[in-house]
Amino acid sequence: MGFDNILLEQDGSVYTLTINRPERMNSISIETVPELIEALSQVESDRDARVLVITGAGGRAFSAGADVANMVERPAAESAAIVRLYLDYIMAIRNLPVPVVAKVNGAAAGGGCCTAMACDLRVASEQARFGFVFVNAGLTGADMGATYYLPKLVGFGKACELLLTGAIIDAREAERIGLVNRVVPHEELDAATDELVQELAAGPPIAMRFTKQALHSGLDKDIASEFDFETYAQTLCIVSEDHMEGAQAFREKRTPVFQGR
Repeated sequence: MGFDNILLEQDGSVYTLTINRPERMNSISIETVPELIEALSQVESDRDARVLVITGAGGRAFSAGADVANMVERPAAESAAIVRLYLDYIMAIRNLPVPVVAKVNGAAAGGGCCTAMACDLRVASEQARFGFVFVNAGLTGADMGATYYLPKLVGFGKACELLLTGAIIDAREAERIGLVNRVVPHEELDAATDELVQELAAGPPIAMRFTKQALHSGLDKDIASEFDFETYAQTLCIVSEDHMEGAQAFREKRTPVFQGR
């Protein structure tokens, strides 16, 4: 499938998904969302995929969120379907079995912030800015998973502040409150992200996938259910060839080579 608004590139076991609308600050139009969902489905279908990077084209923006050109009067049923489509996109990121890294190369606003939050790890340029600006357009902050993810990342009080005021924060503040994992000089963003991606890609795929699944599902489970899943997941890892390789490499003082078996 060809894409008009995004790029999906593969380098071995690593995929890069780029929102390719730099003239619109990489805003996510209604037409872009099905492309994003399809691209994520393609990555999911590749059993050899190890990591996905999500970023924005150009140097100005990661993503400005939903495209204001789409903000026109619509019937309630049509509006609800559109809201659900954007949520399906966020859920597709969450459900992807491989680690997803947001490379935040510039401004992230609204749905751009939500895209980054749905990723497992976030590396940001010092030039990045973050703003949950829904209220500034008369919209609720309960959009694209913001009220689900943000309190879990930055705490309830800070989430209230960001969502109710629509304030813009810089990359260092985002790092301080836990919204992003790492902030680096803009010219080092590609190298820093690549270093992290290669570390993830070299990890044991089965263990990595179970770890991601447990982390996300654990947000919604009681402790007994989570322990049941941990029993299942860790048992499968213990009997895997990757675990045998990891243990042997430790004994031999060498870097393990994981095969996903």
